[in-house]
Amino acid sequence: MLGRLLRSRSQFFSGVAPDTRPVREIVAEPPPSLQFHGGMADADQAPTIEGRTAHAKHGNAEFAEIECQRRKEAKAAGIDIGSFVVPSPPMQPFATEFPVKRFDNRAAFPSEVFAWLRGMRSSRILSSTVQRELEDENVHLIAGSGEELRVRELTQEGVRVAVGFQHDMPDDQGRTWRTEAVLRRGAIDAEQDVIRFRTQCLAKRPGAFLESPKKPFLIKALLKEGWGGIDGEIEVLDEPLWLEDDDEDVALAELILDGEASRWLPIIYVSATEGDRWLLTKDEIEKLAYDLGGVAHVVVEPNRQFSFRLKASCDGRNVYNGTLGIAMPHRGFIRRFFLGIRFPDVASIVGDIRAAAVGLRGFMPSVGWDWTEMQEHVLRNQRVALRGSLSESAADELFDDYNKQLNDLQEENRWLKEQRHSQAVTEIAAEERDPTTEGVFQGVIKEIYAGEMADRIRLAARTALTVAESNGIDGRSVAVWEGIVERVPRSTGLDELLADLERATKDPKRMANEVTAVLQRHGYHGKSENRHIRLEPDDGYHGLQNITVPKTPGEIRGLKNQRKQIERTLGISKLP
Repeated sequence: MLGRLLRSRSQFFSGVAPDTRPVREIVAEPPPSLQFHGGMADADQAPTIEGRTAHAKHGNAEFAEIECQRRKEAKAAGIDIGSFVVPSPPMQPFATEFPVKRFDNRAAFPSEVFAWLRGMRSSRILSSTVQRELEDENVHLIAGSGEELRVRELTQEGVRVAVGFQHDMPDDQGRTWRTEAVLRRGAIDAEQDVIRFRTQCLAKRPGAFLESPKKPFLIKALLKEGWGGIDGEIEVLDEPLWLEDDDEDVALAELILDGEASRWLPIIYVSATEGDRWLLTKDEIEKLAYDLGGVAHVVVEPNRQFSFRLKASCDGRNVYNGTLGIAMPHRGFIRRFFLGIRFPDVASIVGDIRAAAVGLRGFMPSVGWDWTEMQEHVLRNQRVALRGSLSESAADELFDDYNKQLNDLQEENRWLKEQRHSQAVTEIAAEERDPTTEGVFQGVIKEIYAGEMADRIRLAARTALTVAESNGIDGRSVAVWEGIVERVPRSTGLDELLADLERATKDPKRMANEVTAVLQRHGYHGKSENRHIRLEPDDGYHGLQNITVPKTPGEIRGLKNQRKQIERTLGISKLP
């Protein structure tokens, strides 16, 4: 943490320019060196300058020296530095919604909420509450610690429309952790309801250090109890969906690719590598699905053969060879994650894909209600109750004016949410167009294996370096090429292809079939002739030549020579 503070100290430790204003004005506006940027405080929540000084004295002498200088500046300006605190930026709330099974038991959802609160070690809101208080349609409880719970039920003509709660839990660092959820009945169909969650970290005093909230445990509890509904073609769970190698699941994978498999949640698609494995271990995949239950689906391919079948049916638009992808409803894949310059290890991929999924779901358009929307519907519902106390014309005029203002505000809010959702998706999708060879040149031509484009660019850069001096190439271009050669790694897809060809050319009796099977996975289709198999490149694989493989072992002059010839035809023998 201290290292992060040191790296960021230039953001809030700037020099003070001479100021000729009266001291009173200077006191009203602290100098730049005392105007902090939020989000830098440590977990001990020491937002004041004194707190930061104590933190610095225990962490780094340079920080203490800087603090001393800042105190001198404050004293010269006649400012009581103890009154200045670090303002915190607004944190992005956690938000999600998903379909749930319908329970006719009116008390089912409130019971889950109360069980969640009773399991919270710091909660005291239910400790002295009698049962009848929890059975009202409008519950409002306040504990001595300031903890609050509101539960409200909305009924129309005797039918329950929605039930929701808002829970505020203060801490000792000037913050309130607010969790809201509303179960809206009949928002999807007659068989399912929709539940929307929203969690925020709110500042209750100036300078409180805010944190991004995590997924509430209540979501895990609901999914564990079997509340998850059907989201398009996929059940809402906190465990992975392991696809099977059959036509039905290939069709499901095509729907995922086209953005038609789900309506509510993004899908994290995990493609298979050689040996029916994945980039992540089985435990890592299950942990990812557990962490993202109710936020995103995790779908896992069974094997590489499944990838090849999917590739053939979708014209190569799928993610494959261990790559992970995020598919959005109605959009399909917007981002891919694979080992390379951007993600040097699996941990970086898992962390980024988890953050991307949470961010995307938080900004998706909502069908369910949050707590504020439910309150609005409750107020509208009270219009009927007030008709008896006002004349009908006066009540209509009052509520029509209220509804008009409310509808205008809701329309503006809806438009802003849609704009923010579009921006969030665009930002995350734009990260895929990273200034690396994988991002810039993706889609230029169909690859015969994952990472082919990067490998060929490395070859081109290395070749260019050998003639750079004789052709008078400028130093900047040379530096760029050297960077490509040094930093762009050789792809694992090339090594896998070379290993497959070596295995396929070991047995003379099986060579023809084995080589054909390998090449059919890498851009070729076969045409059998009398004594040979003629392999021709598929559409879109420009630059590849036909390959002829003898059927009978007697015509094989050398398995090694045959393999080398195939490598030369594919243009992979000279790739560095």
